Amino acid sequence: MWFLRRLAAKHGLAVMVVGLLASGCTLATVRPLDPTSGKPIIGNESEQFNATTLAAELWEGQLIPALQTSASPIATVLESLKQNITSASEKYGHRPGNEQPYSFFVTGSGKVLSVNTESRAGLAQIDINDDGKADVTLAVGPVIRGTALRDASPFIDFNHFTNQMEYAAVSNQLNALANSNVLTPIGDIHSLEGKNITFYGAFTLGSSVDADKVIITPAILTVGQ
Repeated sequence: MWFLRRLAAKHGLAVMVVGLLASGCTLATVRPLDPTSGKPIIGNESEQFNATTLAAELWEGQLIPALQTSASPIATVLESLKQNITSASEKYGHRPGNEQPYSFFVTGSGKVLSVNTESRAGLAQIDINDDGKADVTLAVGPVIRGTALRDASPFIDFNHFTNQMEYAAVSNQLNALANSNVLTPIGDIHSLEGKNITFYGAFTLGSSVDADKVIITPAILTVGQ
């Protein structure tokens, strides 16, 4: 019900959700916001926006399950984009607005050819078809750029937020979770070099589908031999 609270707040209202155990229904009560503090008059701190908490809820409750059930094979997506970028984007991708680029939930396996951490936004080159050449790039942090995880998620709608800052904050926190939950536990990220990995993640379509342009933000990463 977080989105009801945010939508109400966007229009100067607050929503208090009360579970009706007897009927199994949910009652949403709309209350005004304090004009000075901007907080609900009921004074419930839990009604206030918290990007860290919301991102964690989205990660566990919706993002990971969505990736596991609806991510498309990266090889299929790339080949389809090369054939017809418009139809492939509409079939496999999602975008938060008509003027925004498409983002994609994808999964795949491949060999890590190299890891470059000269920048804090580290990148790894991945060979997914065993030809010895990089086909995609994986973001390996610790800084993760872009908004792919947020923008590929059909359940995250800008209209559920009060402003652009909140919307951006959730994206930043999702990227932070990708680093802390997926990449940091690996330890030395250079240890990935030469190993086979399986990933679930998202990328935003840029100017081309070249290997260095398709940068996948991982949300699930399994490291093999």
